[in-house]
Amino acid sequence: MRKVGAFLGGLVLLLALGLLVFIFLHSPQYKGEIEINGLSEETTAYFDEYGIPHIYASDASDAYRALGYLHAQDRLFQLEMMRRVGTGTLAEFLGPDVVEIDQFFRTLGIPKHAQTSTEFWNSQPDSPWKTATEAYMSGVNEFIQNGTLPVEYLLLGEKPREFTINDIHGIIGYMSFTFGMALKTDPLITKMTRELGEEYLEALSIETLPEHHFIPNFYPDSVPNGNLSSLLEKLPVPLLEGSNGWVVSGSKTKSGKVIFANDTHIGFSSPSVWYEAHIEYPGFSFYGNHLAGVPFGLVGHSRHHSVGLTMFENDDQDFFEIKLNPNNSNEYQFGDEFLPVSVRKDVISVKGQEPVEIEIKETIHGPIVNSVVPEIASLTDNPVSSWWVYTMEPTRALESIYQINHAQDLEDMEAAASLIHAPGLNIMYGDSLGNIAWWAAGKLPIRSEKVHSKIFADGSDPESMPQGWYPFSLNPRSINPPSGFVASANNQPDTLQNGVLFPGYYFPGERWKRIADAINSKDDWTIQEMKAIQLEVVNTDHAQIAKIMLSQIPDFDFEGKERVKSLLENWDGNHELSSSIPTIYYKWLYHVLRLAMEDELGKEAFESYLGSFVMIRSNLPFIRNFDHPWWDKVDTPEKENASQIFSESLKITLQELEAQFGDNINSWDWEKAVILEHPHPLGSQKPLDKIFNVKTDPVPANDESVNKLAFKLNGEGIYKVTSGPAMRILLDFMDADRSLSVLPTGQSGNRFSKHYRDQASLYTKGKYRYQLMDKNEIVESAKDSLILTPR
Repeated sequence: MRKVGAFLGGLVLLLALGLLVFIFLHSPQYKGEIEINGLSEETTAYFDEYGIPHIYASDASDAYRALGYLHAQDRLFQLEMMRRVGTGTLAEFLGPDVVEIDQFFRTLGIPKHAQTSTEFWNSQPDSPWKTATEAYMSGVNEFIQNGTLPVEYLLLGEKPREFTINDIHGIIGYMSFTFGMALKTDPLITKMTRELGEEYLEALSIETLPEHHFIPNFYPDSVPNGNLSSLLEKLPVPLLEGSNGWVVSGSKTKSGKVIFANDTHIGFSSPSVWYEAHIEYPGFSFYGNHLAGVPFGLVGHSRHHSVGLTMFENDDQDFFEIKLNPNNSNEYQFGDEFLPVSVRKDVISVKGQEPVEIEIKETIHGPIVNSVVPEIASLTDNPVSSWWVYTMEPTRALESIYQINHAQDLEDMEAAASLIHAPGLNIMYGDSLGNIAWWAAGKLPIRSEKVHSKIFADGSDPESMPQGWYPFSLNPRSINPPSGFVASANNQPDTLQNGVLFPGYYFPGERWKRIADAINSKDDWTIQEMKAIQLEVVNTDHAQIAKIMLSQIPDFDFEGKERVKSLLENWDGNHELSSSIPTIYYKWLYHVLRLAMEDELGKEAFESYLGSFVMIRSNLPFIRNFDHPWWDKVDTPEKENASQIFSESLKITLQELEAQFGDNINSWDWEKAVILEHPHPLGSQKPLDKIFNVKTDPVPANDESVNKLAFKLNGEGIYKVTSGPAMRILLDFMDADRSLSVLPTGQSGNRFSKHYRDQASLYTKGKYRYQLMDKNEIVESAKDSLILTPR
């Protein structure tokens, strides 16, 4: 018996030792030495306590080569997923379950556009951004060839191919797609227009309402100089969804220096989307937040300037309904003539089975998308083509981002912003000289007055086609405004300089107003006090909606539930976790919208509405308008009104909450209804979810508070937070070497890294950590240092 026990004990010990060796071999290397091909001189990376590399190199090529290697070491599988989606090769890697994703992106034209951009890139002369990009790619490939691959490759039985410039352009294309809302919105709006009529649309905020909050412009006479951005749910990578950014001049800060704040709102995932890195070489110092596979920081700062971004939300995609020639289905009408429908074949490689051949048809307007967008296929039998600004010309994003990182003054920054044609981005800027600025970047098409940008246009009418571009000089902007701050929160910018109010998918501006009101409330801000703005979870619009609904319900509906009425009447819109009010309110709102709209729209379209920007900015005007036709149920002879819908939905809500949480209303805490889990691409398969997904404590989920932690309304009463700030940055130029930030999970995407989830607790508790730039402090506090030497 003792021998058996000893044997089992020894076996357990061997398994434990084997597991430790496996973890050691598959963990990133943060100390010691590594030889790398192509380095000219020794390069050192110091890792701080959260695993962020501070790279010191002799020149730009060595710095970006080191960055590529380290980025791949921590995030190679994330990079793999991003490039596979952007190049339409996901099925080649993951198998037949994702063929439809590849078909969607190939039909939309992102892989084709990546190839066009690569051809343009290769045709351009040598430049600093080309040299830096090639060095970065060389570093990534060095790790692919000689590093220890992350465990995901072992589980999938795959090996990565070489990383190329075409992969980067595919990643940028995917990023550009995620910023757009047209595919999620325009088919729904067109359906409402055709099946319900104008009176139904008038109850919603399809376009920006006068009561919504606009980003104010300020155009200076000159720019000062200085010296110194159902199918989709299957995606294994996050969608970029929104953001806040504000920059406050020294006239409103305690230090007398500019304070900069940015938090980009992106779908939660593991790892989180941003990879932080600090690069130093002679003449250059920059702390950046990098997208997987992109060598330059889309967000970041030097000691002289800081740059951030939010989504512009401009409408840059139109849909054209095509009229086929009745005598020849391979032709379509355009004006007085018939043009041929162009057809190209594409082949999708699929892991474990034969390749799938697809046929992509195109008109002068763009690709026909009925086959890959079910909402369009169910709406019309006619072909519908997608016209998208992004595919109109090669991207110059790499050049733009490089220039942004290396900008010496406002003039440099504006020139760099002008290179962005799509997606639309709000570029936020501040510098050590006291300048603050915001530019709405992106090429804005000139549309015919015949076109409603959110309703399918007549593809046979040449006048419905976009008629050129507004020059960048007319784009909305604000440079050193008298207000002393600039801010954007995905809300409507004021008019272009020529007076045109450009259409888009803008949010109502509740976040912007809360930010603006707070900044205007005092003139001695510090970054410590700015935390309160960035972490605020108040939405006064929802408190107003609750009071409107309460006003239409008789008191006897609350018999035995007077506590519910009292709570809702006194709600200020705060979503703190210990409150039961959001638990009641969101279920009530869901049932109100369901009872009012599902009978007209059907279940699928209603679900689409709940996931759209239209719902967010329509909630208040929808609820306060008691006369619109949505209140009447189409399947009953009686004519229902708003009061009846409010009462019926409240009754359902209270019954369901009692069944869910018990009779004690005070125990219906919001934290019991909120779930936050950062999903990994392999985490959809059990038991891999337990290994790769990062589940955290609940967060104060909300709809359109500044600290936006978003979820989709549902009838279950459990709300899965799917997106939120992908980082929170605060910087005072009084001490640019010690700015603040935090990531939702951790710096590393390697499951066996100690930095895989070491910021998750900080994030959920609203805490921050330093972004260090002072070398002495970095070296003294460094947990590890890695020396990269020429091979």
